[in-house]
Amino acid sequence: MNIYLLTLPNGSFGSAGQSWKQLDLDKIIYLLDYDVTIKTILDIQSLDLQSNDIIIYTSSENEIIRTYLKNNLFYLSGNTYLIPSYELLMAHEDKGFQEVIKRRKGFGNLKGQYFFDIEDNSLPFPKVLKTTQGAGSSGVFLVNKKDDLKKIRSSFFKDDIKRRAINGQRKLKLKSSEYRIYKYTKKKFNLFVEQKFIPDLKHDFKVLVFGNRYFVLRRSIRKNDFRASGSGNFEFVDPPQQVLDYAKKIAKILDNPYLSLDIAQSDKGCHLIEFQGTNFGPYTLLNAPYRYLDKDGKWLKEQNCKDLEANYAYALNYYLSKIND
Repeated sequence: MNIYLLTLPNGSFGSAGQSWKQLDLDKIIYLLDYDVTIKTILDIQSLDLQSNDIIIYTSSENEIIRTYLKNNLFYLSGNTYLIPSYELLMAHEDKGFQEVIKRRKGFGNLKGQYFFDIEDNSLPFPKVLKTTQGAGSSGVFLVNKKDDLKKIRSSFFKDDIKRRAINGQRKLKLKSSEYRIYKYTKKKFNLFVEQKFIPDLKHDFKVLVFGNRYFVLRRSIRKNDFRASGSGNFEFVDPPQQVLDYAKKIAKILDNPYLSLDIAQSDKGCHLIEFQGTNFGPYTLLNAPYRYLDKDGKWLKEQNCKDLEANYAYALNYYLSKIND
């Protein structure tokens, strides 16, 4: 068995927070219990891989790089062990594919739909609409009534002046049946997700999972708003056990050394809002005074060392040890 760790061409791996910072990869490798061969994602096509080999790779916030990875790792998924899984790569920075995974695997506890035509939205009001791309609270809208939906239609699905003029010309020249087909092919589409609105939320939780270590941040809802993400109103508190148990359940399903989970809690239980399995922000880990350890079915609270590289190495060691058992 060979273990390959693939960086970006500039040598970066994962996220250290700000885009101008990098993880200390040498430190991670030093702390690993396994020998790894360092390559870049450009080497994927030239690797002589066996079925029991393991590829640990990084994604990127750059959509072009993500597309390159998706294309080149497609034929390796199922033929060798990918960390993260191909599904988690597809879900990176893509809320639409996250909905696909949640529906396919039956988890999340929050009804959602994925569409590209605004006319295909179907959940009742109130609901939340999100662009599939975008971090934090950007591109997230509360829709209480038809007027709210009209504003989104106007901003994201409305044809520009040039297209409307061309459509007018075609309408005069084509049969009505032909024009309906033509108009649909030229229609302004956009990728969106709609989710059921959870009323009366005062906060949600950002949970980072590294192996069996859980780091938790409570994010309060902004005044006169419905969003906690991006509010800047953060607090490190002892999380409810229900949130930790729920995060553990999701982590088992997604099966990755490290995860970022956005979890809401209501009187109906916990709900998964979004998740990432690679290249997520480390703020919670770097600032939480404590971490919560899942040990023998119990939660242990312990001091957080706030060492990002040490936790990446710990998570990889924890995960690889389970693979080799």
